[in-house]
Amino acid sequence: MASRFWPTRDADLAKHLNDELVGNLTKDDCSIIGQEVILYRIAPYDTKTNMYGEAGETGKVYKAGGKLFCIVDAGDFDWNTDEFGPDTRQDVSFHFQRDMLIDVNFRPDLGDVVSWNSGYFEINGTNENQLIGGQTDKNWTISCTAHLSRINTLNIERTRAF
Repeated sequence: MASRFWPTRDADLAKHLNDELVGNLTKDDCSIIGQEVILYRIAPYDTKTNMYGEAGETGKVYKAGGKLFCIVDAGDFDWNTDEFGPDTRQDVSFHFQRDMLIDVNFRPDLGDVVSWNSGYFEINGTNENQLIGGQTDKNWTISCTAHLSRINTLNIERTRAF
């Protein structure tokens, strides 16, 4: 149904401008304000579980990572020192364009891991409530909250530049 206050041509213009600012993998490999992240999806059928349904001694297994563009909102580092030594914590929000994710046929889920700024962040929440004009058929972003994870707890091989 066409909207009086947000016609299709305006939505197309806004999508084009967001593709230029944040980046869109289907069109080009550059962005102005967006940042490139690598997202690793959990491979549930390759993960061995124990009798309680928890990831076994090898931990969760992840599929090969895919490159995406998003806007990153990172909190400050929080340092904690206890009997086990120093520990670093950081909470980050990743904001993906919903249309871009539809174009590449992908949706981030809980437990997926995002590689950004030399760290690995496990997604612990997703939110899709940025509606344009309050219309549920014009949902604009998928926002993911994540926390910093230790690389030694993940079954992800680090990529290195040669």
